[in-house]
Amino acid sequence: MKIKNDFVTNSSSSSFIITGKNTKEIAKQMIEIVFKENDEYFPALTADEQTLVITVRRPKDEYTINQNNLFEEDFYKSKRINGYWSKVQLLGPPINTHGNEGAQCISPDGKFLIYTACNRQDGYGSCDLYISEREGDKWGQPVNMGPNVNTNKWESQPTIAPDGKTLYFASNRPGGKGNIDIWVCVKENNEWSKVYNLGEPINTPGNEMSPFIHTDGKTLYFSSDYHIGMGGMDLFMSRLANDGKWENPVNLGYPINTYEDEVSLVVNANGNMGYISSNRFGGFGKLDLFTFEMPEHLRPEKVNYMKGIVYDSKTKQKLKARFQIIDIENNNIVVESYSDSISGEFLVCIPTNKNYALNVSKDKYLFYSENITVTGLHKHSEPFIKDIPLKAIQKNQNIILKNIFFDTDKYDLKPESNAELQHLVLFMKQNPHLKVEISGHTDNIGSDEHNQILSEKRAKAVYDFLILNGIDKNRMTYKGYGETKPIDTNDTEEGRA
Repeated sequence: MKIKNDFVTNSSSSSFIITGKNTKEIAKQMIEIVFKENDEYFPALTADEQTLVITVRRPKDEYTINQNNLFEEDFYKSKRINGYWSKVQLLGPPINTHGNEGAQCISPDGKFLIYTACNRQDGYGSCDLYISEREGDKWGQPVNMGPNVNTNKWESQPTIAPDGKTLYFASNRPGGKGNIDIWVCVKENNEWSKVYNLGEPINTPGNEMSPFIHTDGKTLYFSSDYHIGMGGMDLFMSRLANDGKWENPVNLGYPINTYEDEVSLVVNANGNMGYISSNRFGGFGKLDLFTFEMPEHLRPEKVNYMKGIVYDSKTKQKLKARFQIIDIENNNIVVESYSDSISGEFLVCIPTNKNYALNVSKDKYLFYSENITVTGLHKHSEPFIKDIPLKAIQKNQNIILKNIFFDTDKYDLKPESNAELQHLVLFMKQNPHLKVEISGHTDNIGSDEHNQILSEKRAKAVYDFLILNGIDKNRMTYKGYGETKPIDTNDTEEGRA
């Protein structure tokens, strides 16, 4: 596909189409859009596949029509109800305007919409990236993402990783490998940092566009007119290896790619379905939305999710709280998000075949701890549904630390405990007037005396760790309870663990 300069710099997303005519065997109609005579493209999907946001190119409102530009791009949304997509509705203000808004991504939890808008008074270039946060059912006032992200050139086609702080996008800014490259920006201390080029082997002297980072955080789909392909623009996939380097891109092949231009692709969290926009056979005319089953060898890692509501355990008031899912093997934050300030709802992605620590925290509340292990056998259609009560900091309240690990019959802290312990250190430092008892417990295997001693030594191990990390010993005591106060059943192996 040839990309003219005036086309790139004056439209947010009109170029993002798939025009292959010979691929009806992979495509079935996904959703009937309100205006069959218009182009619908660039689908964006939440991790639970319950919310869809698309770009629609439609005639301008009558009173804004001028002879130079008769169309505008706006966002529409649809909800999945009983397995079917609802009739789409205009997203409306403050996001939609009489200008062009398009090329959007929605964060996996549905909380943030990042999109392209062109020729704005607060813009830095022809097209800039903007971000809006949803509270309840309403989207907040969009904010330009600032001079670290945007330049006097063209920035568009964003996609955000499940960690909530790694942003990929396309730009023709200087310093790249080719005309249009894929760039990366990381949020640090709640600010978007300076951008770096994704580099080889992804970017080439040609055009790399329309990045989509899957919710597994390490499978990247994108389009290119330079990597070896079948047509002008083809779709490719690359995986992030364990050494932190991107693998050589793989062409998605026929029938996904054709001799025409294929430019964008979205893959669901489960990894088994792809979503595209195309004017191929089987639609209503022009560009329509289709979905197809992803070939096994092109699928990302499966990702499950947890959803529920956070609330005050006493008043039942819905709360905005911070979520962190941490890979306890390496102490890396895999996902960071917040529950909704109005509804208390949250949705967080959980990659499979790992052991994770979940921490939920809010000022003036005790934090919540959970251990999550997801195997590949857990179906995406069976998410973790869990409402989370938070306890206000008061006398005689307790936290059950579910990510402190010991080997059987031992009291040495295992390395996997570090994530939870560091969170506990931070909690104690943020609440300097708090005094606590660290309580150790065991199952009922072994003698009463042995379990009493073991539980006390385990409590002291945590006590010693906190002192070593700067917590005043006068704020803490430790005590072992042996098997006298079980917090779960002793009748099963899981309960004893």
